[in-house]
Amino acid sequence: MSLRLTPDLLAAAYDYLLTTDPFKGWKLPEADDVGFAVVSDPTIYADFCVTARRVPIIRVSTVKNGHTSTVISTVAHEAIHLQQWLTKKDKGGDHNADFWRKAKRVCAVHGWDLKTF
Repeated sequence: MSLRLTPDLLAAAYDYLLTTDPFKGWKLPEADDVGFAVVSDPTIYADFCVTARRVPIIRVSTVKNGHTSTVISTVAHEAIHLQQWLTKKDKGGDHNADFWRKAKRVCAVHGWDLKTF
């Protein structure tokens, strides 16, 4: 049985991450200021985008995320993109050197494998 994803569940995962290193030092917006959406896209785990009104959105696919550990690491991945957007270190969602430096720290703290992150 797969975990049933909802926007509230994604917001709760994000809120949890905000209480942990390194996220708590990044001054990320509260979950209420971020949009969360569940999609059924088999080509992605998740993505990060910004609306025309400059509201950040984290979308997570039910096709690739069915377990708690996957959902939390996926939201963490997208939170890095959010942090890059806020600090203007994102060049259009790519996984640049700044992304991988942050990802290495996130994976070290949370016990995730950088190769699959």
